[in-house]
Amino acid sequence: MFKPKSFRLEELLPPSSFLPVRLRVVYQRDPERLWRCFPVPFLWTLDALRERYGVMTVNNWYFLKSEEWDKPYCRRWSGYRPLDCEVGAELSEHRFFRAFDTIFRDVQPGEVWADMRDNPDLPCFSYIQRIEAYEGMGWFHADFGTHDRFGKAIRVIPYKGNRAGLPEYIERAAA
Repeated sequence: MFKPKSFRLEELLPPSSFLPVRLRVVYQRDPERLWRCFPVPFLWTLDALRERYGVMTVNNWYFLKSEEWDKPYCRRWSGYRPLDCEVGAELSEHRFFRAFDTIFRDVQPGEVWADMRDNPDLPCFSYIQRIEAYEGMGWFHADFGTHDRFGKAIRVIPYKGNRAGLPEYIERAAA
């Protein structure tokens, strides 16, 4: 079973009390089995992005007290989101273990988007199929969902009405 070098399982899941019953039972019995829910390209990409851009946070709830889970600085829905989660779109890739939102400590999302636009064939971007972008966005969203140019380009989803100056597709030279 593949596990990323730089992440704990809790950084990709919400608190166990928010997991669907069957996943909660597995988590309580043998949490390591839940790594199987995440596609290997998803986990590999997290490590590759961390190697390129440095420290990054997906979820941080695990490092906080439960009374802090509703605070604005608490991140608990930035990896997997259960189907009944009220955060995000009803068919969000987060609900299928295929998306993450991350905050990088040392770079802004715009810097990652620019790097992706200028170097779409870098290994750290090789499995990413879609990103979300808008001016002033404070996190980097990447997912592995399908689109009409799958594998040939990275689809830029306009979040809050714009793509932060990015084209609809970031073409891959190697496609």
